[in-house]
Amino acid sequence: MESGFNNIITAAAQWSSSLQIPSYTEKARTETMFFQCEVMFGSPSSNCGGNGICKIVAKNDHPFAVLRRSSCSHARAFFAASDNGKGAALLFRREWLCANLMRRHFRHGILEMPEPCPIPAGIATTLGLKIKALPAGLHLMEDCGAFIRINFLPHTEVI
Repeated sequence: MESGFNNIITAAAQWSSSLQIPSYTEKARTETMFFQCEVMFGSPSSNCGGNGICKIVAKNDHPFAVLRRSSCSHARAFFAASDNGKGAALLFRREWLCANLMRRHFRHGILEMPEPCPIPAGIATTLGLKIKALPAGLHLMEDCGAFIRINFLPHTEVI
């Protein structure tokens, strides 16, 4: 099959044989990894009644699906490791939180957790967490525009 570009094939063949390709070196992952989850509010010992975070459930069935609020006692969130796995963070889109949930659990920009909330083993392993539970205590909310971020660092009892 003739084409008007015979020289290109020849030139490309000669160029590729002299091409020096650097060897691949593995690099540590530096960007933040997020895990989609459903957060149930309340206290674990009170069957999810009261204040705090009762349970975290992984949501990996539709990672790119449009998320909508499922109930006023639950909220969708993104879970991430922080401080090299020594802590964790939850990011909530404001539109995923109902007004009652905001009044009850996020009043004055603080999430009060009277007791720790276990982190599912699958999430902890995937994110490389060194903690097994979100610690009890008072946790500041950080305003990130369309998101609210809550950092959970060990031994953060009082603000």
